[in-house]
Amino acid sequence: MTKQASFFCILFLNSLKLLAQADTTQMLNSFIQNTLETSEIVPSISIAIVSDKDVLYQETFGYANWEKQQAATNQSVYYIASCTKAFTGLVAHILAEEGSIDLNAPILDYKPFKDFKRKEVFQHINIMDLLSHQSGIDNPYLSFRLAYTGDYTHSEILKLIEEETQRNEAGKAFEYTNYGYYLFDYLLQAELGQSWKNLLDEKLFQPLGMENSTAFASKVPTEKLALPHSGVFEGKVNVSPLQKNDSLMHAAGGLMSNIEDAAKFLQFYLGKGKGVYPEDLVENSFQQQVDAKHEYVRVFDGKGYASGWRIGEFEKEKIVYHFGGYTGYFAHYSFIPEKNMGMAIFTNTDMGMTAANLISKYAYNLYLGNNREVRRAERILHGKIPKALAKQRKAQLDHEQKLAERTWNLSLPKEQFAGIYHSEKLGSVEIQYLDEQFVITAGCLKTVATPFPIANTMRVELVPGSGTIIGFDIHDGEVISLFHQREPFVKLK
Repeated sequence: MTKQASFFCILFLNSLKLLAQADTTQMLNSFIQNTLETSEIVPSISIAIVSDKDVLYQETFGYANWEKQQAATNQSVYYIASCTKAFTGLVAHILAEEGSIDLNAPILDYKPFKDFKRKEVFQHINIMDLLSHQSGIDNPYLSFRLAYTGDYTHSEILKLIEEETQRNEAGKAFEYTNYGYYLFDYLLQAELGQSWKNLLDEKLFQPLGMENSTAFASKVPTEKLALPHSGVFEGKVNVSPLQKNDSLMHAAGGLMSNIEDAAKFLQFYLGKGKGVYPEDLVENSFQQQVDAKHEYVRVFDGKGYASGWRIGEFEKEKIVYHFGGYTGYFAHYSFIPEKNMGMAIFTNTDMGMTAANLISKYAYNLYLGNNREVRRAERILHGKIPKALAKQRKAQLDHEQKLAERTWNLSLPKEQFAGIYHSEKLGSVEIQYLDEQFVITAGCLKTVATPFPIANTMRVELVPGSGTIIGFDIHDGEVISLFHQREPFVKLK
């Protein structure tokens, strides 16, 4: 074959490759647009698909602020919730490589635990146990304060850790919670004098060029933030009243990022450290530590947990993944090492999980050439998604009807229930009676209470979509305390 013929042959083959890529991109664009239209209540989808060297696909659809029709872009920043654990776990491996900590050492070798008077509950637990959810301990108070109210001080949290940590009935077995990551952060602060927030910036974001990722909500420019949304009816999907601030950013779920930075993070893994960190360090960070079936979200066949990553299978291939959800957000990170492919998906609604899961399965199958599963995803989109949406809407209407039928059952004038109530374990709650409504505030949380059938109680949704009951203790014609989440709050004034 002549040089000229070889040249044209190579040109022809490259043209075919480009045409195939263009066709794949067009198919995925069309599927995502159809998913947004069919789902009706998802403001935006931001997605990246990468190999170790190339960004195969990177697009953002929809709105960062639906009401104001502010478009979301690849630079839009989303809260990634529990996907944060993968970053915290990786930093733990970096610190171990540097000799700052030993992942297999008992936590009682480190502050603050070794300084506690109550040590017995923390015995026989190492740092890796914290990161892989098999410490066998938990605490019922920290998440409410660290993830939702922001009403705490450093010393209050340390006191709760020492005095209120409890052993799980199952002992040292896998149980997915945030608690191990909370404890790891307090270990870092006490032992190294640094928070996980600053360590992530120093050890990961700066070396990887992740300029739009931060553990400080206050550092995200307002114009870049994809605002959280809630609601199941088209035209009534509104910006969520619960939004993250710095006090609510914790080591188990406290990062903001955009899809461009997500692509860099996944390429770091697929590239086995990209020369920034040793290959074995990166690989160790997603080595399975414990068996852990993942049945809550059936996107992949989850089988185990590493240190911040879940381990499973997708179409008989090993997949490493984590999901994150919070009021107004859903995030997805995953990669298939043997196929040199990774994906991240962000949405700015807590109702976006179904759409994101379907898009991830479609996209992986499309790029891997599993045409049968591609067609199956298309059928699901036009069949199951509308049915699921109709079911959600019916449930919401039934719920609203039930609330509307309730009447107040309070034995004292409503004004007497107003006041500030305090719990040493859960912080403070303020109740105001304004314009014939009970306004309830707990740190960053604020809501309007509704009636509940039992005498001297009210229903509140401090966390949107999650109703709880407040009950009042009345003596001699006065409200002296309330009960919330099974804890007493004494009325101060």
